[in-house]
Amino acid sequence: MEIITEREFLEKAQQEDCQADLSERLHAVSPRYMKYVCSADDLLRRKTYPTWRTNKDATKYIGAYEVPRDQAFLISFIELARKPQLFSQIKFNERENYLKSSCIIVFRCEGCGVHVIKDGNHRLLQCAFHKISAEFTVYQVVSVDWKSCKVDMKNFCECSSAGLP
Repeated sequence: MEIITEREFLEKAQQEDCQADLSERLHAVSPRYMKYVCSADDLLRRKTYPTWRTNKDATKYIGAYEVPRDQAFLISFIELARKPQLFSQIKFNERENYLKSSCIIVFRCEGCGVHVIKDGNHRLLQCAFHKISAEFTVYQVVSVDWKSCKVDMKNFCECSSAGLP
């Protein structure tokens, strides 16, 4: 694991054409920026989630981060790989090659261990669906406190959601 600067993190996100809202990192307490190499299998074994959420029975994609946790639910990549009926809703084509890039952009909570994939969701879903253990270079923002965050981390971080629906 290598410590990197915020600037290096943002430059990589820009190179990857990351479309996710990365400003949430500004609300994390003492964020640290890291880079490391990791297999898809290792990431998928962790508490790693796409930014996509679903309704309670995982039959419908819910894209708006404003939808509260009692109406939009986390789904792991492995669970999602078993729900091909959701693929068109998240614009995932199981025949397309998403592994043209080997980078993943992640926000991680040190407190609860949750990893939220900000860029690379299609890549990890492809790995889960086709059981591919590709190697990725992970660019990560880590904090022990994401409680002030208002976008994705409020929906995924177990620490941030304590007492919330």
